[in-house]
Amino acid sequence: MHSRRPPRTALPVVAAVLCALLASCSSGSASPTGSASPTGSASAADSPSPSIAGQVAAVPPDPTGSPSVKTLPPSRLCAVLDRSAARQALTDPRQTPRVAPEGGTAPDSCSYSSGDGSAMLTLGLSTRSYAGERSAAHSLVLDPEPAGMRAVQVTAVDRLGQAAFRETAQVVDPAQNVTFVVWRSGSRTWVLTLAEARGRTTPGADALVELARRITPRLPG
Repeated sequence: MHSRRPPRTALPVVAAVLCALLASCSSGSASPTGSASPTGSASAADSPSPSIAGQVAAVPPDPTGSPSVKTLPPSRLCAVLDRSAARQALTDPRQTPRVAPEGGTAPDSCSYSSGDGSAMLTLGLSTRSYAGERSAAHSLVLDPEPAGMRAVQVTAVDRLGQAAFRETAQVVDPAQNVTFVVWRSGSRTWVLTLAEARGRTTPGADALVELARRITPRLPG
């Protein structure tokens, strides 16, 4: 199995915006997938953790003030994961600006941070098939350390799309708990991610599954 250190799922409280899952982040963002890391490199297909097309790059508080990034219109997915839905997982959710390198583009995703900056919620499309996501998740359970994680668990989820699973993990540095809900709806694979500072009181992984069930009927075909 190819192993690599994952991109930082850093929260605003540790001076970065969530690089939602483990797909390629915009140039200049924290630890982009497919780029060299201190422990090696791998393609997005080799990465042992959930990978989505929708990403949020690390940005300064005012991204419009940086010459290296540009703000983009909100993703259409923010009509699916709206503020009302985000409240199911976050306190005082605030939509995170979608940014891209100047002259570049950003994959489609929608993210919200909590009002205190201790958590971030992201919805996006996977860059891999559902079977690929499931295989990668089980590989991570067997060997989480090279990915900078520990205590990784994968649990099947029923009554969500055609097939679904939930993955929970502890990110070692920065200290975070991350939950991924991955499911197949129609011909697409979706990933809903909640990254939280360690020690934060959370609604729990079950609440994230319920949120995925709630927004599934509103997903684009």
